[in-house]
Amino acid sequence: MIGLLLSSGLFAQTSTLSPYSRFGIGEMLFRGFSHQRGMGGVAYGGTSAGSLNFSNPATYAYDSVMVVEFGLDAEVIKQTQGDLKVQKTNSRLNTLSLGFPVLKNKIGLAFGIVPYSGKGYDINSTENAGIDTLGTTLTSHYKGSGGYTRYFLGLGANITKNLSLGVNADYLFGTVTRQRRAEFSNTLMFNNNYQDDVNISDFYFEMGLHWKQKINDKTTLGIGIVGAPAQAVKAKRTLWWVNYRIGSSGSDILKDTILYQPDVTGTVTLPAYAGIGFNLTSGTKWQAGVDFTYQDWSSYKSFGTTDTLKNSMGIALGGSLTPDITSTSYFNRVVYRAGVYYNQTSLELRGNQLNEYGVSLGVGLPLRKSLQSAVNIALEFGQRGTTTDNLIKEQYARIVLGLTFNEVWFQKRKYD
Repeated sequence: MIGLLLSSGLFAQTSTLSPYSRFGIGEMLFRGFSHQRGMGGVAYGGTSAGSLNFSNPATYAYDSVMVVEFGLDAEVIKQTQGDLKVQKTNSRLNTLSLGFPVLKNKIGLAFGIVPYSGKGYDINSTENAGIDTLGTTLTSHYKGSGGYTRYFLGLGANITKNLSLGVNADYLFGTVTRQRRAEFSNTLMFNNNYQDDVNISDFYFEMGLHWKQKINDKTTLGIGIVGAPAQAVKAKRTLWWVNYRIGSSGSDILKDTILYQPDVTGTVTLPAYAGIGFNLTSGTKWQAGVDFTYQDWSSYKSFGTTDTLKNSMGIALGGSLTPDITSTSYFNRVVYRAGVYYNQTSLELRGNQLNEYGVSLGVGLPLRKSLQSAVNIALEFGQRGTTTDNLIKEQYARIVLGLTFNEVWFQKRKYD
């Protein structure tokens, strides 16, 4: 397996900054909204008439108002490998979605755009080429970019008073690029560049179930189950491999093309996953929940080739508190959120299972003209990886900004 080495290059406006995104389809990005990220990512079992829950499409059934969700985030990542430390920054648009009731509190519809995965790495490795007595060195550059995004159309419907079912029909699209360059320090020698572009353009389906039951006059228990089977989506691949020499001006001088295969058709098999969440809610006062997620990466393939990936699992625990939503005091109507999460990732490198853990804090700042529309802000602080065996430890801080806007549609006006 190729070692991971830090590079001091910066990335901007990309979906991820992690060298660990080199594997599989890249880093899996959070599948939810800012108000959920303030609670550690807890989402499966919770419902709210004033906000969307993309993570469990069954909850669309409880929508009673039109909801618009908009989100973006920015992050600072410190990467450490031995004595080498690199700090990188990034910002990105995350979500833009809209949901509304078809039949109030019975059938809900939602659609929008959310991220799926991303690649964003730049890895360099230099060693003695071992081909002459001049000390010629070979520098290998590994670079990845791009990502996959999804348009989604979701429908949730109540089957009984307490049970709802839902589905997200996603159109998954985008391109990820992996590039490998081998460059010799001897300028008389020819270098080579290999590039692999994989474009996905196909439908992908996820299902959800939600059950809720009143425990007493104030408290409701919600249980959510979500998942998707392994699905082979249509893809096209372009391979390009050339020999070149670096000219005196620093530009590449092409010698010949070893391989060029455009638009090779095939499939990428996305892994199955399942999740379950439990949520306790006391009206508009408070809520607390826990989510468990499992993903079967043994089913992943790209054009018939597997990767060195392990099955992953994660747990998230979080909640929120609103002192008094009817109060005349603004700060009593603010929603205060907190959460923690732990993920055993799909990566095992040099015998080390890579784990990720973090904490989050958040607030929902109500807009003065509405008790439900709000500006949602979340802060995440976490760590992934390790410096053991010359691997990379990542420590990150993120700020997530979201806008939840509510409007009542189709309401009959009454006049005195």
